[in-house]
Amino acid sequence: MLRFTTCQSNPIAGVLINAHLLSRDNQVIQGSITIEDGVITANAVGHTSFAICLMYDAGKAGRLMLQTSVLPPRETPYILSLELARHRIKSFLDLSENWSLFYLSDDNPAVQRWEESRLIFTKALVCIDSEQAGAFARRALELSIEASERLTMVHAQLFLHHRYANKPASLSALGVQVNTSRFDEPIQELLNKNFGMITIPLDWSKLEPQEGKFDWGPTDRWVQWARDNRKYIVAGPLMDFSTEGAIPEWVTVHEHDYPVFRDKCYDHIQRVLQRYGGAVSFWNVCSGVNLNKHVRLSLANMVDLIRMAGLSVRQARKDSKIMIELVEPFSEFVSVISESCDPRVFLARLSQEGVRLDALGVQMLVGGAGGKSTRDLMLLSSKLDEYLHIDIPVIISGLGAPSVIISERNGWWKSQWDETCQEQWATSMFAICLSKPFVNSVIWTDLYDHKQMILPTAAFISRKGKPRAVLNKMLSMRRRLLKPLGALELPKKG
Repeated sequence: MLRFTTCQSNPIAGVLINAHLLSRDNQVIQGSITIEDGVITANAVGHTSFAICLMYDAGKAGRLMLQTSVLPPRETPYILSLELARHRIKSFLDLSENWSLFYLSDDNPAVQRWEESRLIFTKALVCIDSEQAGAFARRALELSIEASERLTMVHAQLFLHHRYANKPASLSALGVQVNTSRFDEPIQELLNKNFGMITIPLDWSKLEPQEGKFDWGPTDRWVQWARDNRKYIVAGPLMDFSTEGAIPEWVTVHEHDYPVFRDKCYDHIQRVLQRYGGAVSFWNVCSGVNLNKHVRLSLANMVDLIRMAGLSVRQARKDSKIMIELVEPFSEFVSVISESCDPRVFLARLSQEGVRLDALGVQMLVGGAGGKSTRDLMLLSSKLDEYLHIDIPVIISGLGAPSVIISERNGWWKSQWDETCQEQWATSMFAICLSKPFVNSVIWTDLYDHKQMILPTAAFISRKGKPRAVLNKMLSMRRRLLKPLGALELPKKG
């Protein structure tokens, strides 16, 4: 059991938001977390030492998901803000080593912020008054987050220039998902001029709203348009387990009778392949199946379903490529859904079973509900680094942040979400993603706002048809990458 005290001066003291526990290897573990009279009590199943992660207001750094180090149990409660700051200060050193950035000079802004946070953290350690110690710790936390984000951007710029110093990025470096509900000329012109790759969703519940009754029209016209204009198409997911209602109810009623459920999925996949197989060569066959949230399947059945879908796609067209999509990479769902599977464990199982993938899709969405709580740039970059050794390319299948606050419980980055904050976040994340040598493409979550959005208000174009600032910024960065970047010019000392 671990206990933490919270300071009443913190805006969310006394409130637990999205709290969960982590083991020594940063895997989410099951346990109980309660709060009473400002004291957080946490118990983990099968673990005596563990870390806690929760939404915390870090001042100018934002309202973010932050974690402590792995801590042993003790009688005296830990001070939450102190342990959050301790972990972040340590993370800066760990990343400096992992990213080989120990050579940064003392006058580098990242190092300066870190040193300042370390000095203030020392004051918090020796302070007798608990409220004053908490105030020092929160200031140290704020500065250490800024330091780690600056370090993250230094790393991103170095590796981005290393990757594209002598060659341009591909035309598919930036893509966007296009909801099929609209098909007007301005949208087509924007896509044709600026994007080489588009994602066309295949919502089973819309394609077949009733068993045996189909509505192919909206999807037909977009697939035909993309083919005529020589756009690279990523179609899918064929089976979307991450969104409630995406798989029709007349299919999900058979979730406990797997052979029947599998047969219905197979029939659906065959119909889609028969219709679009000639135009599409890249398929997202499955999204979010490891969540086990809306459809409950055993791990063995999850693997079998992906194998079946992959074989079906390759039999229909030999040059087809397949991917699956991870929708909540930080795995918070593991703490509340006992039958769910951590992404790393799930990918390892697929590899052991011989299921071959051509790419892995990873969603990086912040500011929303359901595993999309806001995290800082360092955590997002570090999470991507975990996919370095999977030996297949990674596609950021959904990158996005809202342009307004959806809910304060979802947090924000630096300041409350608006179009300026969205633009700054997107600029940083686009550079971070493409600085990873294993990331082939980045797909923005939506082209325009619509009712079925995963992340409301995150699209390039608002409901009123007005382009948001993030659109021009992303297109500007894409145009810059169409030419070699050359060597990175470092600022002169002094």
